Amino acid sequence: MQQPENSQKRSLPLAIVWDLDGTLVESAPDLATALNRLLNSEGQHGHAVEEVRPMIGGGVAKLIERGFRSAGAPIGEAESNALVPRFMEFYTACATDSTHLVPHAREMLLHFYHRGLKQALCTNKPLSVTRQILDALDISGFFAAVVGGDSTPQKKPSPLPLLTCLEKIAVRPQDALMVGDSGADVGAARAAGVPVILVPDGYTGQPAATLGADHVVERLSDIPDVLLPRLLVRQSA
Repeated sequence: MQQPENSQKRSLPLAIVWDLDGTLVESAPDLATALNRLLNSEGQHGHAVEEVRPMIGGGVAKLIERGFRSAGAPIGEAESNALVPRFMEFYTACATDSTHLVPHAREMLLHFYHRGLKQALCTNKPLSVTRQILDALDISGFFAAVVGGDSTPQKKPSPLPLLTCLEKIAVRPQDALMVGDSGADVGAARAAGVPVILVPDGYTGQPAATLGADHVVERLSDIPDVLLPRLLVRQSA
């Protein structure tokens, strides 16, 4: 029996906080280009895009560290951090060359906009290049807040970026939903007390179903069907 409309509305969260890379956008080709330019500048061989995909997540320094390790030239945290500015020079120059929205991304942003939900973005990508990509894809206007990997002292899976994002839009954790693609998203959401949905084809070396999310959807367009029954009913304080 179908729920009445007012019951359906009550089952929705007040806000959705989206991850970016692998969730809303396919950015692996441009990230691979920047990483390979950095590796080549250091005398190392590059990697195919499909090899770079599971390296993404945890921020730029982690991507650099994984790229060098996979090239057979492992570097430490200090060296990786020192290479971040040069990587960002390469990446800023190509960040919107091939990056595009994943299927149904704009459709879902519009859907929840028309349902009256607040939407925000919480990513480990640096804020400046995040805004560059959002502007290029014409989706900046959907987000009431954007928190990047350098917006807070810690990155996901720390809950700090997600909690900061929710503070900016004045929504309590129990009234929000996180949508992401990785263990970092699950870790941040769990620590913040926010329900979390994962998409399966993001940037992680592990199957999404093994990461401990509340639900894994086959595609972004399945999210409304997940929310409307009672899987993620908002809990009153």
